Amino acid sequence: MAEERDDRGIRRIEKKYRRELARKRIGRSLRRFLLRGFLLAVMLVLGIVMFRHTRPKTKAPVRDALSVWVLDVGQGDAALLYCQGHAALIDAGEYGNGERILSAMRSLGIRRLDYIINSHPHADHIGGMQTVLRGVPADVLILPEIPQEIMPTAPSFVHALEAAEERNVPVRTAVCGETLPLGGAEITLFSTDNSRFTDLNDCSLICRAAFGGTSFLFTGDLEAEGEAAMLEAGLLTPVTVLKVPHHGSSSSCTPEFLKAVSPKLAVISVGALNDYGHPSSAALARLRAAGSEIYRTDLDGTVLLTADGTQVTVQTAVKFE
Repeated sequence: MAEERDDRGIRRIEKKYRRELARKRIGRSLRRFLLRGFLLAVMLVLGIVMFRHTRPKTKAPVRDALSVWVLDVGQGDAALLYCQGHAALIDAGEYGNGERILSAMRSLGIRRLDYIINSHPHADHIGGMQTVLRGVPADVLILPEIPQEIMPTAPSFVHALEAAEERNVPVRTAVCGETLPLGGAEITLFSTDNSRFTDLNDCSLICRAAFGGTSFLFTGDLEAEGEAAMLEAGLLTPVTVLKVPHHGSSSSCTPEFLKAVSPKLAVISVGALNDYGHPSSAALARLRAAGSEIYRTDLDGTVLLTADGTQVTVQTAVKFE
């Protein structure tokens, strides 16, 4: 009997020992699991921090330079220009892009626009303008001359005019050859007799921005007929950067046009996988044949071009925080 009690006592001790051993093993496993989880969390946080510090960030405008952001607004056009405390906006994409443009301006510390310029009143160029007009002060809204026969009545155009009236922003038609000062830069406006055209695209107002020996040409949705009219009027000269007409459609960037402007850099504002097939392979081939280095917002995101008067540097995938 004494031996049986001793055996039972030994078994109880062994069970207690095994339970304690199991508890310690579980405790060690849990600690290892928590430690691994903690290390993974630390690595994830460090990865995010490193990513945020290595990705392209908003760059403050260079003081003595002309900064041009060709904004990624999908299948549309919008370009923000800044020089020595003065700013201009050329086009504003579709309606939903207005707040995106305002956000970029806030990030850059731009609180006012000297000029808002619309190349032509198609929705993908003027749609976001009503939001911009209501969001920041502007000195003037400049529009192209449009023949009465094709004067648009689309909501995007009407709403932009209404927003300008609400905010007491003067609206006027561009005069061919007029020059607009922008800090140390200047913007020259060009157009031809638009009464000959039946397509709004060819009525596009052309803007040439110059700073020192560098220059940019913004061409709206100009197509072959409009390009030919500009050539005939002798309004085209070589530029450093070309904002490619009509998102790189096959009906733009004729060889004669590219020979006249001979751009070193070409930027195409275009939406990814758009329904129009922009940019066309034909336009891309003509740009390459002209010796242009090509950037496009569907692949490169927002493109920042900084002109110091002698050369233009390029930064792609620009983010605004």
